[in-house]
Amino acid sequence: MYSTGGTPHSGEFSDLARRDRAGAVAAAWLESGRIPHAVLICGAEGTGKRRFALAWAKALLCIGSGPSACNRCPSCRKVASLMHPDLHTALPLPPRRGRQKPSPADLRESVVEYVHGASVALPSNANIAVDHLRQLQRELAFAPTESPRKVGLIFAAERMHPAGANSLLKLLEEPPARAVVVLVAAAPERLLPTVLSRCQRMILSPLDAATLRAQLEQEGVAGERLELAVRMGAGSLQQAKEVACGAFDGTRRLVESFLSGGSEQRDEVYWSVLEELGGDRGQLERFLQVCGLYLRDLFLLAHGRDASVVQVDRRPYLENLLEKIDAARVALEIDRAAETLGHNANPQLVLTDLWRGLRRGGPVLAPPPDPSLARARRW
Repeated sequence: MYSTGGTPHSGEFSDLARRDRAGAVAAAWLESGRIPHAVLICGAEGTGKRRFALAWAKALLCIGSGPSACNRCPSCRKVASLMHPDLHTALPLPPRRGRQKPSPADLRESVVEYVHGASVALPSNANIAVDHLRQLQRELAFAPTESPRKVGLIFAAERMHPAGANSLLKLLEEPPARAVVVLVAAAPERLLPTVLSRCQRMILSPLDAATLRAQLEQEGVAGERLELAVRMGAGSLQQAKEVACGAFDGTRRLVESFLSGGSEQRDEVYWSVLEELGGDRGQLERFLQVCGLYLRDLFLLAHGRDASVVQVDRRPYLENLLEKIDAARVALEIDRAAETLGHNANPQLVLTDLWRGLRRGGPVLAPPPDPSLARARRW
């Protein structure tokens, strides 16, 4: 089903012009005026889903004259601050003590922080409460007050409580005539199939290097750090910003110590890295991700593709490491570690197995470290 109430506006998307399917789909819908009643905006982390969703809502609710969203009318300003009476939102929140319900002001503050704070991460135990979804459905059932339609934005929709997702189905099956439901998800496969089947998708592709570079330059990032952030960002603005501000520096230091220590059979390095990671699953995931980038760079150097190296500031280190390890064998060990961790294995055991594999990947084959002897040496 499609909504044709009011004249849509397309100009707002000029600020987020995307040369991908999502941009083309959005432009076509806005130009034709045939807006789906349920839209799923999806894509990897850091590809701009929040900003894209907010721009989409602004274009749908704008009341300015002319063929494009003016970005100046009261409606546009209210959407930007999430204060529009025809815009309603839902966001995963962590459980509260005593089951206290957050006030509307608290909920709005959380949504504003999430939408406008690019690096804000949701707690692992957060989910969208059934009550919040039911309230959103009640609000969308009323007629719009200022704009030609009402918009419901559900951020991190894959974290909907199952009961809430089932209750949302009625809204998706029989939507109010002038309401648009927008789901935003990084992992759409976690949504109920019945929800997915009722949504039109806008899939955001990773950002291109030119877009990342322009955005980072606007924020004052320059030189070698800019190039490193663009390459390590891998199409994610969020990750590129983290690299630019040094959030990956500690992980890169650990990875270099780990790879060098393993190739030289220095078992004390293993214990040092284990202590710093602390058995944290999230930190180990990032550690393995950066390990993979280093191994990719080694392959590129080995095949004369120096210009494509990601760790542009660590060329001397990479060239030295290339002579010490069997890069192909170590790469397989890293892939196996990532796969094992994905199957919910103990992070410490995953790191231990990776260390043993790394030692075997060096030029000199040595027996795996004996944990009991290593602990004895530490004491």
